[in-house]
Amino acid sequence: MKKDRFLPFKNFSISRDLMLDLNRVILGSGLGMVFFSTLNGAPFSGFVRSLGVGDFLYGVLMAFPVMGGLFQVLAAYLLERSGKRKKLFLLAGVIQRITIIPMVLFAYTLPDDLKPLSIGLIMLMLSLSAVGGSLNGVSFFSWMSAIVPLNIRGRFFSQRQLFFTITSLISGLSVGYLLDLIGGSTGFIVVFVIAAVFGLLDIVCFLKVKDPPMELEQERIGLLKVWKQALTNKNFRKYLTFWSLWIFAVNLTGPFYNDYMINYLNMKYLEITMLNSAIYSFFTVFFIKRWGRLIDIYGNKPVMQVCGLAAVSIPLMWIFTSPDFYFMIVVINILSGIFWCGVELTVNNMTMSISPEKNKSIYIGTISMVTALSGSILAYFTGGLFMELTRGHIARLDIRLMGYPLNNYHLLFLIGSILRGIAIIFLLPMVEEEQAKDSRLLVKDIYRQTVAKLRGPFF
Repeated sequence: MKKDRFLPFKNFSISRDLMLDLNRVILGSGLGMVFFSTLNGAPFSGFVRSLGVGDFLYGVLMAFPVMGGLFQVLAAYLLERSGKRKKLFLLAGVIQRITIIPMVLFAYTLPDDLKPLSIGLIMLMLSLSAVGGSLNGVSFFSWMSAIVPLNIRGRFFSQRQLFFTITSLISGLSVGYLLDLIGGSTGFIVVFVIAAVFGLLDIVCFLKVKDPPMELEQERIGLLKVWKQALTNKNFRKYLTFWSLWIFAVNLTGPFYNDYMINYLNMKYLEITMLNSAIYSFFTVFFIKRWGRLIDIYGNKPVMQVCGLAAVSIPLMWIFTSPDFYFMIVVINILSGIFWCGVELTVNNMTMSISPEKNKSIYIGTISMVTALSGSILAYFTGGLFMELTRGHIARLDIRLMGYPLNNYHLLFLIGSILRGIAIIFLLPMVEEEQAKDSRLLVKDIYRQTVAKLRGPFF
């Protein structure tokens, strides 16, 4: 047992074989975060801007890495028909990771007069990566739902998120340093190739993870009929409604925070990582396990309500930053580190908890498809179009904040905050979760222990 002390996830109420499998999952997630933090963070934002595209095309390209959910209902159906989730996960994961290498090469090796072709090839590679990601994602959640016992899911996923938060911070600092040091197209090529390699190592970690046989339907039911069954589930529809607005609000502003820091605040990549990712990661590391324990005690919904309500204010705070005033970014990332990790934990857990065991993959795939439609295509396109159409117009109103004119970034952040509030205050309370307790009990518990000056572990 001495060797077990070095495992990230230790729970001796489960078998040692299962504990080793869960730790392989955590290790893979940590390695994979090098890939995902590069593709979904400031490096990809800077890469897209280096292509010289406008705001609308910027929003379109930023949507591609996360729009693979469009295919997840089909992916879920294929999974339910075949039952080969491990093979599907491994193959799709390799496709998702490897295709970003030709993407970045197309961007910088084709001559300028073939720029439209290079943009088209980049979109093709991003599409292949997104499809691979959709197949990979639906297989992963079906797999984890089968091997992670319900009574430890909160703690397991909090430990997983803690581990990849640390690796995300380390990789973010390293990538930011490399981009600032090397610069230009060479910097992006080096960074994306390294990210792809770490992404493939992520997949390798799952080779030895056991995959319990799936319970397949004896009667072959068509995709549309299965999907209709999911959509006629009243509670699931309520969750879909909440999630559609929430993820739209989040991703309406999401692609433009990095753009705002790079182009409006004139920050360097390493600066962004230090003030943004480092502070966020520090507080995430401190709070993530505590939220995981609270999820196991109170349920996902009350934790989502408390953390989501705090997250409503975050876009508003970006309005009060300026090229001469960075301090608010510190406050933003302290709050994000404390509460946003709770939101991310509850999203995956709640999707699994409210989805029936029968045809669970279809429910998960439907959530992912809605995420792609509302949170990727609609949100990113709307955000990009808004920025394109309002560029310069809002500044001419001559309303000043922090000594600088109000601009279209600020208005977009305000809209995003309002939409988050509507989703979390009015729509989430209508969703039912079995065994979830009243969120007021959670707030009272946190308040009582805070007033008691943190006697013992926080929360």
